[in-house]
Amino acid sequence: MVAVFLSILSLWLAPVPAAPAPVAQGAAPAGSGAFDWLDGTWRRTGLEMRCGQTKQGMTCSEEGSGAMAGAKAELAFDTLGEKAVLEIALPSVPPSRFTEVARDTHSVTFEMPTKTGVARLRFTRSDNVLKVERGSAAGWANAMEYQRG
Repeated sequence: MVAVFLSILSLWLAPVPAAPAPVAQGAAPAGSGAFDWLDGTWRRTGLEMRCGQTKQGMTCSEEGSGAMAGAKAELAFDTLGEKAVLEIALPSVPPSRFTEVARDTHSVTFEMPTKTGVARLRFTRSDNVLKVERGSAAGWANAMEYQRG
């Protein structure tokens, strides 16, 4: 996931194929329990992300191992307002603040304005797989998948 967040910086450098903007679906109101589906430990080669509930929503901490040793990301899904806010902290990179634009039962999409447009992140869970996608207003550039456990 660290690679996904670091690759946000590449949005200014690489164009992405055109795709429609996300459409807000029958989204549940923001609030306690809105991100329960993220709870637990998620792994992919070299990365482990642990997510747990807070009074504000959900927090996730990711650390790298092996070739990804030293990689670290902190995510906070704040659901106190009408729309959730995702704050990302990475070492030596200014914090990023994304605002929810679409949500359904096991998926949420966030956007953040950039100098060249919009950066997007989408989190989707299907059974024991968590998919994290990075993109822009033009479309999705890449995705990473994590396994529960």
